[in-house]
Amino acid sequence: MKKSEIQPHRVRKNSQSSLQKSSQLRVGTQLSGSHPHRTGTSAKVFLHAAGGRNRRNASRKGKRSHRILRNTKLYKQGYNRGYEDGVLQGQNSFGIVFEGVSIIIPTYNQRDYVLQCVSSIEKYTPAPYEIIVVDNASQDGTADALLRKGGMVRVAALDENRGFAGGVNQGLMMAKGRHIVVLNNDTLVTPGWLENMMTCLNSDPQIGVVGPVTNYIGGDQQIEVPYREVEEMWSFAANHNRPDAEKHRVTDRLVGFCWLFSRDLFERVGYLDEGYAVGNFEDDDWIVRVRMLGYQLAVAGDAFIHHFGSVSMKALGEQDFNTVNKSNEQLYSQKWGDPQALILETSRLAQTQYSYSQTRAQASVSSSVGKGERHQRAAGFSSENSPATSPFRRSGDFYPEGAFLVDLKGDVYVLRGDQRRKLNVPVPRGISPVLVAKPDLLGIPAGEPLVSAGDIWNESHEPDLPFAVASSDPDMATMHASIVAAADAPEVWYLVTEGKRRKFVSTYAAERWGISSRHVHQISTEQLHSIPEGWPIIAPPQLLNQDL
Repeated sequence: MKKSEIQPHRVRKNSQSSLQKSSQLRVGTQLSGSHPHRTGTSAKVFLHAAGGRNRRNASRKGKRSHRILRNTKLYKQGYNRGYEDGVLQGQNSFGIVFEGVSIIIPTYNQRDYVLQCVSSIEKYTPAPYEIIVVDNASQDGTADALLRKGGMVRVAALDENRGFAGGVNQGLMMAKGRHIVVLNNDTLVTPGWLENMMTCLNSDPQIGVVGPVTNYIGGDQQIEVPYREVEEMWSFAANHNRPDAEKHRVTDRLVGFCWLFSRDLFERVGYLDEGYAVGNFEDDDWIVRVRMLGYQLAVAGDAFIHHFGSVSMKALGEQDFNTVNKSNEQLYSQKWGDPQALILETSRLAQTQYSYSQTRAQASVSSSVGKGERHQRAAGFSSENSPATSPFRRSGDFYPEGAFLVDLKGDVYVLRGDQRRKLNVPVPRGISPVLVAKPDLLGIPAGEPLVSAGDIWNESHEPDLPFAVASSDPDMATMHASIVAAADAPEVWYLVTEGKRRKFVSTYAAERWGISSRHVHQISTEQLHSIPEGWPIIAPPQLLNQDL
């Protein structure tokens, strides 16, 4: 008997010889369990026991595999349910704001500065807040460092540098606070900074945006400071930031290194213009729009923050900085012309229209004797709070009647009668709708959809005009024109609609709405001035971020 033949049976502990074991094994195999012999039975039992153990092991493995598959399936089902619930909660909470401040910090390759900035906010901001850092595709590990830091910081890591305007806009889209702060990455906030700015903002409903004072900035927000090193700054700031309303003052300009404003103002003004490359002048552009809406600007002189100063712009180098600055200045000039004159003109028109609306509203209330209206007055209802008589305007008020607008979803609307009317038919040939952001669209009341081509045009429409309007003035109808200019000022164009003339603030603004010189018809100065004035028409901001 070979050793290999008996080796497997050494597990049996009895006094039988190897030969007997082998014989018993052979007998047991031959009987296959039919012979009542004990040895055979033992062999059979042994063999069957071995086979049973294998089957039990296989059964256990099968059950374990089944259990694993079942658990995996349950995990996937739970994960999917959790994901779906998370998406649903995110969608439901998208428009929900919290009673705090969203602090937006755009940054590019300035990791150390932005980390210092965030740390100063965490140390000196007791009010409820969230920090939104928008990283413009930095290559110095900014996003990773912020994610490791954790805390109340949300990080948006963009895949390309969208500049200051693009970074701020991304943060505005993400912000959930009732109030919003836009803050440069190269700043350090100090004790009492936000509380004093908030007090200034809440001191007068006419104030729309508040800025602090600092050691390094252009304009009248810069003050003299006694320190030379940052370590010396903190004691100065703590002493300077003692609440003092006497230090609050109205101004004509606020630099965008630090702004505080309400969500309501953002929804009225809209996003920054991303046509300004990298940085500079986009803040001036946005402030012009704020002032056109009827808001004032204020400096909280009792709120000091430290500003290292144009760190990101200096990183461009002098030549590139000058190129960017010159290009942005040119765009600003082309877009606005004389912005201060425009603001004064808009204020004059607003005062006239507001006074007229107030007179009509008061006359309506005085002549009303209905029980329901007496109840409204008794409950504190005031016509001054109604949208029709609000002293503040929205960006959409300065968009042209009849313009075709498109949002990022591809939905097209026509502005008509101070309403946005969704276009439920194909866009007419030759029309290129202008992209506008959601806040601008939502600020315009919704009207009935347009469901046929006949709803868009009328018989007096000029075929080449990119607006769905035509002059409704009988004296103007014979000219079949809606875009006009006076013979003695052909460079100033007007849209004539709804019995009013509305001036395009610049050729650039007209071109942004698809108007060119071929659309313009000259009329006499007397004819032009006989038409009442309406709101001027401004260019919508350029939006390069497809998520806005």
